[in-house]
Amino acid sequence: MHDVTVIGAGPAGCAAAVQCRRLGLDVLLIDTRGKAGGLIREARLIENYPGLEKPLAGMEFANRLTSILSVNNLEIRCYHADSIAVRDGIFEISGNGESIRSRSVTIAVGTVPKDFSIKVSGDVTIHRSILELLSHPPKRVIVVGGGEAAADYALNLSDSGSSVSVIVRGSRLKAAGKLRDEIERRNAVKFLYNTVPVSASTSEGMIQLEAESSGRKIILETDAVLAAVGRKPRLPRMTNNFVHESGNVRTSIQGLYLCGDASLGSLGQAAIASGQGIAAALYTFEFLKAGNGKS
Repeated sequence: MHDVTVIGAGPAGCAAAVQCRRLGLDVLLIDTRGKAGGLIREARLIENYPGLEKPLAGMEFANRLTSILSVNNLEIRCYHADSIAVRDGIFEISGNGESIRSRSVTIAVGTVPKDFSIKVSGDVTIHRSILELLSHPPKRVIVVGGGEAAADYALNLSDSGSSVSVIVRGSRLKAAGKLRDEIERRNAVKFLYNTVPVSASTSEGMIQLEAESSGRKIILETDAVLAAVGRKPRLPRMTNNFVHESGNVRTSIQGLYLCGDASLGSLGQAAIASGQGIAAALYTFEFLKAGNGKS
């Protein structure tokens, strides 16, 4: 029996676990991958997190999360939470063929890519994570999407020496501000606006991507395709009635909190996620202090 189980070890989950530990609670931190960082591991640079003296690569930021967990005597248990049930005031988390019992639960599972499918023939992989490409950057990459994630992926791959083309459904990027300015100045990154991918096939070892661009069919040759077309939460299944308003940390179930991208429902900022994680910890402490979570 734990005071609190935190599900997910991204910025939100790590912040929640550390603050709960500082408040004297018995904390169990679980994560499907068993590693700290979550989606931030894919980020090119973290530039707007308060307290950073300079921009930090996403993987280095994840390493810092690992360090702060260690300083607070917290370990990440590799565990995939499939479902959560509340029975007699106690939470039961099921997964990995076993169950975890806890007086409260904080869900910080982040998000997963939204469904994206085009007709594919031959040996074609539509990548959904940049980590699959950075270890051996391809010579040419097509990034599908026009938001912040797509722009960040394109810059990251360009930094790694790849020639990048970005396919954007609309007439302009959704990414804004400094990020959009930087990518639009990058000569090695080319843009195809008002363009929608239709199918992909292989020919002589290369990928041919068919797309509709401003009403005409075009064929693009590339070595890899990376789709960044939005994300959505993939929460553990709740066996009890469950209501949550996007962006809120509290839920309709006492003792159950959502933070980070899982709460926002889309790609957010690390600073917001961390703040929500600390808020979840404070709510948890008050909940348990009032004598709740006891069978």
